Amino acid sequence: MKRRLLAMAMMCAMAVSLISGCGQSNESTTGGNDDTKAANSDTGTKTTGSSEEITITFGIHVANPKSQEAVTYEIVEAFNEKYDGQYQVEFVAADTETHSTNMKLQATDGTLPEIFWLDSSEAPEFSEAGYLLDLSDFLEQYPDTAAALDASVKETFYNSIQYGLPYQCNVEGFFYNKELFAELGIDEPVSGTTFEELLEIISACNEAGYTTIAQGCLNSSYAIWGYLAMLERYGYSEYIDDILNGDENFNNENLLACFEKFKELGEAGAFSGNMSTQEYFDAKETFTSGQAAFFNSGAWDCAELDEKMGDTVGFWWGPTFSESSFNQEVSMKVPSAPLCVSAAVTEDEATQEAVYKFLEFYYSEEAAVISYAGAVFPATNFAGIEIGETQYALSEVVARIEDGWTSPASQPDQILTSALQEQLYDSIFGVLLGNYTPSDALDKLDQQLQY
Repeated sequence: MKRRLLAMAMMCAMAVSLISGCGQSNESTTGGNDDTKAANSDTGTKTTGSSEEITITFGIHVANPKSQEAVTYEIVEAFNEKYDGQYQVEFVAADTETHSTNMKLQATDGTLPEIFWLDSSEAPEFSEAGYLLDLSDFLEQYPDTAAALDASVKETFYNSIQYGLPYQCNVEGFFYNKELFAELGIDEPVSGTTFEELLEIISACNEAGYTTIAQGCLNSSYAIWGYLAMLERYGYSEYIDDILNGDENFNNENLLACFEKFKELGEAGAFSGNMSTQEYFDAKETFTSGQAAFFNSGAWDCAELDEKMGDTVGFWWGPTFSESSFNQEVSMKVPSAPLCVSAAVTEDEATQEAVYKFLEFYYSEEAAVISYAGAVFPATNFAGIEIGETQYALSEVVARIEDGWTSPASQPDQILTSALQEQLYDSIFGVLLGNYTPSDALDKLDQQLQY
């Protein structure tokens, strides 16, 4: 714990240095208004006009919530309309890197937003430093909300306290182009399609002049979503705790076998020659324009794929591996990063009540309907919410979920520290690109673990 607190102090010192050197880039925009507004510098709450309306701030990791996190924006809009004159939520918006820097700085000077998004690797450090509210009290006061959140998603963000609740649910894998498969005269992938069969698909795509997997690396080092289930099919969750405790190495027999498969994908020509200079958005354009068979992504892209490709999109969990003794029926439907609450909200009863009312709404069935309409999976477990007839990609994802494959409790990269996350991304892409051998890539993770 002392090591984590020291790391936290160092991060905060770095945040001060960064902001002193380049100026603080932090915008606050309200749901329903794109104009910049300043949050109250003392408590983050305020009354407006002659009313008793309480404004609470929501720190979000994108610069423009309305366009970049449209579902969250609409949920906030709906809450503000429902509680107009009583409660209002106001965004404090900044790009992910700036947001992270701001949260570290504001944690130390007592100006954190009341509610804020945190990266999964950073939240435990904030919790151990005493900056986060224990949300167990909220769950006890709102039992219907507690029941709408499965135990597994709550446990993901629990150490000695319930330091956060899921922002939403990530569903990740590979979208594929049905028309391209029909053109090539080869079978579409299904749950259970093997790695050997994927190699045959790669060969057919190469022969016809198509990219098999649209993949960006430039400024997209985090974009490994479709490959995460591959780690699980080699047992990642069963021994990652031993690795992090120092009783096992990343460079072990099972992960080495997995990374050898990454190497085979690269050597088989699964990716475009300019993968290293493509961004995630470039790769998506390659896929939506019909030039690639697969796109490594997640359900957050469903709405855009519907708009550009209609009912020609399918969804796949990725290949299975006959050589692995671990469970192969693995999907990737996991809690995303947590929403956290500043511990300082307990200093004002009205503010705490406002925060609780927003969390109740955020995890309500009404908000879940908004989420599905925007092709985002909520963290809640409400059943029977209808999907629109033209939500083709989302329907394909739901169909794969209904196959009944199991998911890990946490996304494999999200249980690592920030430094280990970055190294995992670098190691996987380094092997896909042919820059690292599988063994060297795993050694880099073991070296990073020692820091």
